[in-house]
Amino acid sequence: MRLLQKRTIWIILAILASLAWGREPAAAQPAGPTMHVTVGFDGYCHDSGWCPVYVVLSNEGADIEGELRVTRGTGDSDVYVRRVVLPASSRKGYFLHVPSDNSSRLKVQLYAEDKLLSSQQVEVSWLDEQSRLYGVASGDPSALNFLNDVAPAGGAAAVAHLDLETLPHDTLGWEGLDVLILNDVDTTLLSGEQRQALEMWLAHGGHLIVGGGAGAARTASGIADPSTSSGRGLLPVVVGGTRSMDDLWALGERIGAPVASGPYAVTEAALRDGESLIEQDDLILLARRTCGAGRVDFLAFDAGLNPFVRWDDNARLWESIVGARGAVARGLIVRNGDSARDAINSIPGLRVPSTWHILAFMLVYTLLIGPVNYVILRKLDRRELAWLTIPILIAGFTGCAYLTGFQIRGTQAIVHRLAAVYVPQGAEVGRVSQVVGLFSPRRTHYDVRVADAAVREIPNIYGPMGQSLRVFEEADGMTVSDLRVDVGGIQPFVADGYVDVPPLRSDLRLVSDATGGLQLEGTVHNGNLPLKEAVLIAGGGEQRLGDLDAGTEFAVSLAHTSFSPYSYEDMPGRILGAVDYWNDEVLYRRYEFLQAIFPYGEPNSLAEGVYLVGWVDEDVPLPVEVVGHSFSTVGMAFYVYELPVAAVETEGQITIKPDLITRQMENSTGYVDLWPQGCYVDSGAKVEFSFTVWPGVMVSQVDKLVVDMQTSDDPSHPPAVALWNWESGEWDELDLGWGQHSIPNAGAYVLSPGQVRLRLTAQPDWPASVDDLTITIKGQR
Repeated sequence: MRLLQKRTIWIILAILASLAWGREPAAAQPAGPTMHVTVGFDGYCHDSGWCPVYVVLSNEGADIEGELRVTRGTGDSDVYVRRVVLPASSRKGYFLHVPSDNSSRLKVQLYAEDKLLSSQQVEVSWLDEQSRLYGVASGDPSALNFLNDVAPAGGAAAVAHLDLETLPHDTLGWEGLDVLILNDVDTTLLSGEQRQALEMWLAHGGHLIVGGGAGAARTASGIADPSTSSGRGLLPVVVGGTRSMDDLWALGERIGAPVASGPYAVTEAALRDGESLIEQDDLILLARRTCGAGRVDFLAFDAGLNPFVRWDDNARLWESIVGARGAVARGLIVRNGDSARDAINSIPGLRVPSTWHILAFMLVYTLLIGPVNYVILRKLDRRELAWLTIPILIAGFTGCAYLTGFQIRGTQAIVHRLAAVYVPQGAEVGRVSQVVGLFSPRRTHYDVRVADAAVREIPNIYGPMGQSLRVFEEADGMTVSDLRVDVGGIQPFVADGYVDVPPLRSDLRLVSDATGGLQLEGTVHNGNLPLKEAVLIAGGGEQRLGDLDAGTEFAVSLAHTSFSPYSYEDMPGRILGAVDYWNDEVLYRRYEFLQAIFPYGEPNSLAEGVYLVGWVDEDVPLPVEVVGHSFSTVGMAFYVYELPVAAVETEGQITIKPDLITRQMENSTGYVDLWPQGCYVDSGAKVEFSFTVWPGVMVSQVDKLVVDMQTSDDPSHPPAVALWNWESGEWDELDLGWGQHSIPNAGAYVLSPGQVRLRLTAQPDWPASVDDLTITIKGQR
């Protein structure tokens, strides 16, 4: 029995062994695709404009054709999609762009045939327009973390550590970045698309800082040669060899601080295109060139270097280099969604029947179906035919109403476009913010493609309105897929992008008049774009020019007056003039569109500088196509050209009067009410102002600062006044009352190129009513 059991066991073992021997090893299951997501710039983006999302996909399995989808953290949000093709054993990077909102998370998903293959949630930190974002691509990026303390007045700062690979290929993606620092990195890794986007970002106000020192040659290698799209390098200097210096005393002189002993590796450079700002003997330590509204700085030393004895002095040096401004201006952005909808709904030639027409139709219908029908049948003595005549009349009037409505609506879809094009001085590319409205004569779904643009919903303070958008991003534009429009309805959205524009030429300058004021004089030569109802705007004044033909040259003579960004003056009214836009279809459409980009009570982007504005009919940038349907287009564009102005041609002492200084509120606590020159500050409330000198008139040496505060109220309870000390980085409380006061140590309170911060604090039990609050600066040019 025992022998039988042993034989049985051996037989079973033999069978199992033979099965195991004959079976082939199980094939390893292919790994699914993996995803790495970089949102914004190291997780940061500004809360206006566009935020880039860079997704790297790795596929070790079978070929994949699918979609990348990005959604925001809100419930029924828009979906941004990019089609992807991933062969086996491949790695690819894809850029998508999403508009800013308040969502702290984005969800990125990879689908193939509606099957979810990979998903990742990423955090995003939104910065407001008063804050500044530094992007640092450096061999030692942590050495520049001190820039978190170099913040603009009234705002915050953040430092993003970047790889060159993650820099966007589209200029819209750069809008979230204010300052880019390249230091000891190989810039030849930048693609042609990245360099072109970088140049356009600079033209629209970006700030590029290139570090020198031991790594200067490779940092400059990809941006210094004429192979850039501009046909010339970006740097203001020609980079040479490296020299060792015992100290950098010129940097200490710049901010009045002691420097530490070296040695320091300093790059020798020859000025090529720009100006030298800091020199030490025969060495250029800081050079700058302007690129449109932006600038490029070259530091001859390593950007991560701290050459000072005191650590905080390095932040002061960078504060003088970067300046006081906050986020990069992003042109004219649609801000007021209600006004944008009113403007886009006003399609020329598409009118709703008037109330009188509807009433007349109803009256005729009532008379015919009632009294007239009865009288005729009674006269014919055939009243029994009413059962036939009434349905016939009803059917006839129904058909008439249908044909009338069909005639009004037409048979084609209508694409209505209203574009605002902002062109910085010296630039030949404009930033476009365009409201698009799709009108449909019937209930259906459309695919709408916008070339060279990114698409978003119209902003609304109460959250999304209407259907969410499904947007496919492509190499040369975006397509809104399956857009539903009801009968006679209009579905609106916003398209943003950049377009080439005809340049202008001007030779404007500020000159002193007999009374000591300033006059804007010179000529402006229009390009090949005819402008209707053109206006020249300079501060608080304007010169109405009428229609300007292509190539027209006109003379400018305009007294300069200041204009507060928070003035209650109506900017749309200034542009349109004293006209009755409520009863004129064209003017009403223009007025509502201007209200959408210049909302009442918000900061006015045209407060500083000189601008030529005008209208263009039909020739609207960013073409829109309704795929697979016949359609017609109607549109209008509003162009804003920023014009350069030469500085005041005076030597010696100059007085910068209040009409050359704009005031803007930075922060407030408690109730504060503003008006163009003064303000009301409730009991215990505080308000912080930033005073900015008009471009071209700032002095190089400040000799005197005068603060003038007037009231017509009870003068026994003046508010406490404090000025921001740029040298110490603190508020200095000053013993000032009503009237004019000359401030000692004036230079400490004025930051080049001309900014003063002032704070008012009302007494705990007494409000402050300030009729006028102005400053005056005197100094040497």
